[in-house]
Amino acid sequence: MPRHPERQQRVSDAIRRIVAIALHDEVKDFDFTMLTVTRVDVTRDLSEAAVRYSVLGTEEKRRECADQLAKVSSFIQRRVGEEITIHHVPRVRFVYDPSIDHGIELERLFDQIERERKNNL
Repeated sequence: MPRHPERQQRVSDAIRRIVAIALHDEVKDFDFTMLTVTRVDVTRDLSEAAVRYSVLGTEEKRRECADQLAKVSSFIQRRVGEEITIHHVPRVRFVYDPSIDHGIELERLFDQIERERKNNL
């Protein structure tokens, strides 16, 4: 367990940067151009890293992206191990982050409310 939460945050930030660069610049077999690494949550003991990501597009595109991430996860794990100097490399797992989708939906609802408000004037 890390003594300082700052270390946990530094490791999280480093993993986010490494994963984003690897997915966009180094993985050539799959297209991750519509994928955004939103954040990385590491456990207190630094044994696991949940890489949270979002994908613009349809539900089919999200499923396709999840399948592709599963196929490159060992490569990403290796890249993290090469780039970060810590005793044990955290196990990297990918988790879909719906926060951007929620934001888009809220924006759509606000626009709808505004249109309805203008129509009622």
